[in-house]
Amino acid sequence: MKARRQLFIALLVAFAGILAASAIIFSPPQTEQQEEVVKPPTVQAIEVKFERLRMDVRSQGRVMAQTEIDLVSGVSGNIIKISPAFVSGGFFKKGDLLVSIDPAEYDLRVAQAQARVMEAQYQLTREEAEAAQAQDEWQYLGQGEPNPLSLRIPQLKEKKAKLVAEQEELRNARLLRQRTEIRAPFNGRVRSKEVGMGQYLSSGAVLGRIYNSDLAEVRLPLSTQELAFIDFPEHVNAASAPKGATVSLTAHYQGQQRTWSAHIVRSEGVIDPDTGMVVVVAQIPDPFLLGANKPASSSAKSPSTILPVGLFVEAIIEGRWFDGLVVLPASAMLKDNRVAVIDREDRLRFHRVEVFRKTREQVIVKAGLSAGERVFVSGLLHPVDGMQVVPVVAREMDKQIALEQAQTIGKPALP
Repeated sequence: MKARRQLFIALLVAFAGILAASAIIFSPPQTEQQEEVVKPPTVQAIEVKFERLRMDVRSQGRVMAQTEIDLVSGVSGNIIKISPAFVSGGFFKKGDLLVSIDPAEYDLRVAQAQARVMEAQYQLTREEAEAAQAQDEWQYLGQGEPNPLSLRIPQLKEKKAKLVAEQEELRNARLLRQRTEIRAPFNGRVRSKEVGMGQYLSSGAVLGRIYNSDLAEVRLPLSTQELAFIDFPEHVNAASAPKGATVSLTAHYQGQQRTWSAHIVRSEGVIDPDTGMVVVVAQIPDPFLLGANKPASSSAKSPSTILPVGLFVEAIIEGRWFDGLVVLPASAMLKDNRVAVIDREDRLRFHRVEVFRKTREQVIVKAGLSAGERVFVSGLLHPVDGMQVVPVVAREMDKQIALEQAQTIGKPALP
């Protein structure tokens, strides 16, 4: 009896489980299906703002002397004197005696030439007297037209010509004597010395190499496009041509970052066929501070420093001012000079713009944008025209651009 009850309960439980399983299979619970919502991507944007900018131009070059020559002997002989300043690195002034050659031989030539001049002068005076006597005799005894030979006219011309020749010989002898004293042709410095005391020199021998210390120059290569951003004299005329753009030269020298001021004085006017660059020349007066006044106070923050020849320098050339320009990060520029402008419905719209200048960090746009427009900067790898976005205008980006611009491109107009 007890076994039957247990079997009945087991069958009852099994039947209830079958009914429950059937109910679940044929009547599953209903769930609400939610539609998937795709949110537009968030992107960074910048508001268009027109600015007045100065288009500074960067370049680099090596400092060189304006004039550098070989000092050459004009006569032959033994060296009897050398100036203490005539050593590598020595300074000298225009007219200073650098090297003396034994003048004994040339003193003799001068004396001999003077004697010949006096002899020629005597011969001319004597011939003039004889010509005057011949003229008087012909007037007293002669008849008809006189013969030039009878009046000693050819002889007189010969004596005059001989005197002129001897005078020129004397000038030449004195010039050679003067060349035994080799003097500095300009204010300068010695690059190298090639001779020593007692050495015999032949005419045309090189004594050393010297260069001008009053002016230094730096050749700065620029692209043809960059020439439109700076002022430089088109026609080189030292008497009337105005100075060109101001140049700031910087280099690491004597353990510090140094700065020197220069001006563009001319363009070499030739486009390099290999690089397509044009060279402009910046000039630095008194690079060795030989004529500069000393600072009034020894506590000056930036005392003057000499600019040595051969130093490699970075140059920032002060450019012209331009109005109505827009500065954008380089990431804002898409292919074919296009940018993505975010319209009022927060959708991307591609606009073609006119690029005024481009660097690695920034792009300066001249036309194609309106004030107040929002330009896509970053946030998408592949922006698509008409794409819905959520723009975030970078409020602090204008300040960062102004800072980078002052360092890499130019300087904004003063407020």
